[in-house]
Amino acid sequence: MAVTKIWRVRGRASPVLKYVNNPEKTIAQSTEDELAELADVLEYVDDAVKTESHQYTTGINCDKDHAEEEFRLTKAMFGKPGGLVAIHGYQSFEEEDISPKEAHEIGVQLARELWGDRFQVLVATHLNTDHVHNHFVINTVSHIDGKKFHMCTARYLEMRDASDRLCREHRLSVIEQPLRKGMSHYACMMDKAGMPTRYSVAKAAVDEALSRSLNIEEFKAELRSMGYRFQLNPNRKYWTITIPDWGKPIRLYQLGKDYTNERIVERLYENDPAVRQAKYRRDFSLKGYRLPKRIDKINRRKSGLERLYLRCCYEMGYLPKYVQKPLKVHRVFKEELLRCEQYSRQANLLGEHGIKTGEDLSAYIGTLQRKMDELSSRREQLRRYVKRSIPEKEREEGKAEVKQLTEKMRQVRSELKLCREIQERSGILEQKLAVIDAERQPKERTERR
Repeated sequence: MAVTKIWRVRGRASPVLKYVNNPEKTIAQSTEDELAELADVLEYVDDAVKTESHQYTTGINCDKDHAEEEFRLTKAMFGKPGGLVAIHGYQSFEEEDISPKEAHEIGVQLARELWGDRFQVLVATHLNTDHVHNHFVINTVSHIDGKKFHMCTARYLEMRDASDRLCREHRLSVIEQPLRKGMSHYACMMDKAGMPTRYSVAKAAVDEALSRSLNIEEFKAELRSMGYRFQLNPNRKYWTITIPDWGKPIRLYQLGKDYTNERIVERLYENDPAVRQAKYRRDFSLKGYRLPKRIDKINRRKSGLERLYLRCCYEMGYLPKYVQKPLKVHRVFKEELLRCEQYSRQANLLGEHGIKTGEDLSAYIGTLQRKMDELSSRREQLRRYVKRSIPEKEREEGKAEVKQLTEKMRQVRSELKLCREIQERSGILEQKLAVIDAERQPKERTERR
């Protein structure tokens, strides 16, 4: 199975340049700097250590040893030295038993078919990772007619389709249902950090419902009991699920390989019939003894807004300084899971400054606003001062103080944002907790009896 990708190379925007460039540098503007970036990309792709001393490097319409010079000459010949530096793509193979020679042949064949009729291309096969992969660097100016390479989604789709066809010809596996649109970069970073996202919340709900079901109807009932909406019609190409209080549905196959329509049905039939009995099995515990919980400590020692936010964090399984896995979050708090870290910071702020009521919060917001105005005024005075004709030492001291004031303003601005969000969300959270309490009261009365 081969995974493909292609992207533009301009300045330090390309991930490839992280290997060779200082991220603190500014984006290159001049033609000389752009051509220097081209040299960096070609040097990275044609690294002798990764390609076994250039054994698996091929130049198409150019000499592999002088690709940089020929790329420059082509740009200069048609008077187009600026703009994009190059187009960079890769093709990575999942099979571990594929030989470097075969992988390189597939890469060269792919490059000749897609770009070899008009553009200069450097193809290199890297062997320095667990999976053999090909790199492609394409000159953005055609050596035939001088026209620029038009980079768009259609170009990537052409590359992916051609790569899949070549893999089938070489009896390699392909991705039959590619994910054209998956999680955003922000969602991926949150997922890696262990923070809940709409995808991880949906995946946990689907896994929980699947673990309790033996057929599709029971699966629907479980999702419905948790407050989820769904479209699981057998005639639909993609099944979807919608998180409570979230308008946009998620296609289940985007959650992973185990969440396609066929795989979900297989997982249902793979379950042990005992799951149905376990679902209705009563939990017999000793009566007369009830161990205290953290929520009891919160209710006994806290009050006002701080108690409200600590209770919300408890319902989501996330408390300040105590990160615990959310086992079963109530349906009304499914969406709030995406804001759990924010609620934790707000609860800390309320406890640190002793804010109990809305009046206390309004007074603290006024204090922060006055502090913000004072810092801003002082910073503006210093900025005007350092622009005058003063000794260099005083100018540096003034700049250092401006930097300190900016950092203080950033902290105050962050607290102001948290306080205003508390004002906006506290009423909504009280309503959601009221729903939870109303549903739990009959069960608690039964337990007391």
